[in-house]
Amino acid sequence: MKILSERDSFLSNYEVSQHLKELKQKYHWDFNGEENNNNHKKKHKHFTSCGIDLEVITKDVLANLEVSECAQITNKDQFKQLMSFLNQFELMKVEKLQIINSLPRSMVVLFTLIEECEERLGIENCETILGKINEMFPIEQEEGEEEDQEMEA
Repeated sequence: MKILSERDSFLSNYEVSQHLKELKQKYHWDFNGEENNNNHKKKHKHFTSCGIDLEVITKDVLANLEVSECAQITNKDQFKQLMSFLNQFELMKVEKLQIINSLPRSMVVLFTLIEECEERLGIENCETILGKINEMFPIEQEEGEEEDQEMEA
């Protein structure tokens, strides 16, 4: 097999999610079970000409992406802000993509995503990246964790 054109860009999970949501809206697919409603059927034609397989795959991929780390990126501004922040570091495209897709919260995870992380970036820059991610996309603590922290204090 011969590669005719080499891939020069990648898509993040956020971008894939946005594209699939546009397809869902374009074809009037409803994955919430509301399609049994007769009023819904009258208002919008349910398109299956592109294939029922595409609808099923879209549903499954969107369900998977909604529970992944990238689901915390809710709009283009957040995505652009994080990408412009990462652009100030000497990272490869693939490393930026992995950071955006996984939103690392610890040094261990960040070190697995960036090759020779400590030598290339240094500990201070790694902490800066983690701090920015935690600032932009804070994790809501569960009640049990909050109680444990209060008891320790």
